[in-house]
Parts: sequence; structure tokens; C-alpha cells
Amino acid sequence: MSDTVLDSVPLLPAQMINEYVYCPRLAYLMWSQCEWTDSADTIEGRHAHRQVDQPVGSLPAEPQEGERIHARSITIASETLGVIAKLDLVEGEGGKVIPVDYKKGKRPHAVRGAHAPERVQLALQGLLLRERGYRCEWGIIYYVASRERVPVVFDEALLAQAHAAVEGLRAIAARAELPPPLEDSPKCPRCALVGICLPDETCLLRGSKLGPRPLAVAQDSALPMVVQAPYGRIGKDGETLTVQVEGSAASTVRLRDVSQLVLTGNASVSTPALHELMARQITVSWHTQSGWFLGHTIGTGHRNVELRTAQYRASFDEGRCLALARGLVAA
Repeated sequence: MSDTVLDSVPLLPAQMINEYVYCPRLAYLMWSQCEWTDSADTIEGRHAHRQVDQPVGSLPAEPQEGERIHARSITIASETLGVIAKLDLVEGEGGKVIPVDYKKGKRPHAVRGAHAPERVQLALQGLLLRERGYRCEWGIIYYVASRERVPVVFDEALLAQAHAAVEGLRAIAARAELPPPLEDSPKCPRCALVGICLPDETCLLRGSKLGPRPLAVAQDSALPMVVQAPYGRIGKDGETLTVQVEGSAASTVRLRDVSQLVLTGNASVSTPALHELMARQITVSWHTQSGWFLGHTIGTGHRNVELRTAQYRASFDEGRCLALARGLVAA
């Protein structure tokens, strides 16, 4: 592959390199195809990071002799490495620093104290600090659940693995080719994107003799919310929508219980409520007082451009359209 094609790949987040080492297909889905869905683990992870995500202190652009460093949520980028990273915590004094990366779970029973994806991500942070002129020989992974600090030495083998992972993700991103799924891997069932990746199903279609493992799908109890009252006004209060009609006491509905908001006549929505609905991909449907449909207000929606391109390309293929129509009728 030419250097020109590789150079067109933007800076890769260190977190995506972590995902690549864990599973190249997962990294491609997240980085190139913008696929994402939350799971209990990802929500818990954001909760564990809520403190370190608040910027505190600063990291000098170059080492200052004798200056003590304690900086949180520091973003560093490098065109040379082709990587950008947000460092949870940097500690040190003068020109010698130690990056600390927070992880939500307990310390794993791994041979080198931490799994390879986390060690590679931390090593990239060390390389970014070195490029700024700091001495950085090792880092720490802090496991929130067990409150343990695991030291990680940046030896030559780990740094080589980090460089190789960066080049690997850059290459698959430049090729725009979705890597094959892992086969019968214990990583898949707990992956947040398992319902999008469908590793077992894809492997079965490619000739695997192993049947798909069952997926536990969460029950969606959300329902459409319909406001028909004249001059009804919908607002937002924390995690709830409020509905007020001509000065009456406001009634509330939890946002998590709303799948769609349907408004008729002259009902209105406040700007904060509309922003929240779009952010949560909850469609607002507008109708006349007599029920005629006017239009939708929706968020940015699905951002997988490759999928959209393939769908449009297939729409001009009469054979594929006919096969799809037959399949739908047969089903």
C-alpha cells in the first residue's frame, strides 16, 4: 500500500489502538464505520472515569527542571507517531514523568499484570510524552474496582508491539476493508458491539461448523409519547420530559421510557428538550391538529458511511433487489 494512502488516515486515538489489539474487527467498526452501542460495561467505565475526565493542572510543553507535575485529562498528539491520546493522569517532577491510566474493573490475573491492549495503550502514552522531551520509562494502570496500581515497564518488546499496532490499524483503515470476525472467541459475548458485528453468524455464513451462541437482548420497554392537547408545551427537567398545558401542573415522563414523541396541532418543544431528544435518537413526529403528517425531527442518526454506500450501490442492482424482495416475501 502506498505511503500516500496511509498518510490520508487521520491521527488514531490511543483507545482505538487498544481496541485493535483486542480485536481488529471491533476497532474497524468503531473507528472507520462509526458504529457504537452502550453496554453495562461501557456505562460503568464512563462512571469510573468521571473524576479523571475533569481537567486539573497542566503539562508544560517541555520539561521544566524541579517543577512538580500532577495533571489530569491531558490531550497529546503526534504527527510522527500518527496518534492522539487523552491521558487520565500524569505524575512526576521535572523531566521525569509517569502516565497513569484508569480502568474500571479489577486487576486481571494476567502474566504481566495487565492484558496486552491496556499495556499497549499505556505504552503509546509513554511514547507521546517522550516525544515532548520527557523521560518516561514506565507507567501505571489503576484498576478502580480493586484499587490496585499495576506498573508497566516500557521495554523494547512492548514499544515494538505498540508501533506495530498503530501501523496495523492505519493499514486496515486505509484499505477500507472490514476484517473477519474472531471465531468462537470468549471475547465476543461481552463485547458491546456483538449485536452489530455478529461474529458467530458471519463465521457460519463463511463455512464455520460452529453454530451461533445465543445473545441476551435487553428488553426495550420504551413507548411512543403522544401530546394532543392544545398549547401543550414539552420541556426537560433532568432525566424527564415535562408536559404543561395552559399553566396546569406539569406531568412528567422519564426519557428512558420514551421511544418517540408525537405532537399534534400547536404543541411545542423547548430547545433543551429537543437537543436531548436528538442526542438520544428519539424521533419527534409533527402532525396537524387533524392528524396529517408534517415531518420528523431526528438526530444525526447512523454514521456508517460504508454501509450507506453499499446500500445505495445495491439499490441499482436489479438482481440483488429481486433476491431481497423474494426473501422478505418468503419470510
